[in-house]
Amino acid sequence: MPVDEVDPRPLLVAVTAAFVTLASDELDTLANSLKPVRRVAGDILFRAGERCSEVVLIASGLVRVYEIDAKGRDRNLRFLAAPNLATALTSHITREPSREWIEAVTPVVGWRARFSDLERAPRGERWMRVLAEQHYLSMERRMRMLQIPSAAERYRFYREHLDPAIVAGMPDFHVASYLGVTPETLSRARRRRS
Repeated sequence: MPVDEVDPRPLLVAVTAAFVTLASDELDTLANSLKPVRRVAGDILFRAGERCSEVVLIASGLVRVYEIDAKGRDRNLRFLAAPNLATALTSHITREPSREWIEAVTPVVGWRARFSDLERAPRGERWMRVLAEQHYLSMERRMRMLQIPSAAERYRFYREHLDPAIVAGMPDFHVASYLGVTPETLSRARRRRS
């Protein structure tokens, strides 16, 4: 069934349930502001160099958030699995162009909303605070992981703290980048684990 024929309300509930309970009129208001999104693997959801003014609610698929370093290499910052929200939040907060790229790693289906619509929605301020809290916690988790000196221990941390869909479905070269190790080092860490 095409995404534009699917009711986004269950996804809204799934994404927000742990943080805020939305009344039916709030769900209606938010659902009416959403536009369907369908992307193939490799498609860019948000580009570096552009100011981010939207969020994508991910109904299915895996997404990576990355930067390009001075040597032109990707450096993965975060991974997302459904149900979740994808956005370049720092760009929205600072009102400056994003330094992050956000890419579909697998096919992604979901809905796109403008921040302005979310902010105008009932309890929109609460939505924004929850989004900022989750962004912060994700970055804090990655900083803790990067302080671990051993690649094997970083990999263990990754397996224990990231969503099982990410652990099962993320390609090894993306995992290695996220862990800050080479693909060969990741392979050795996996062998030691088993």
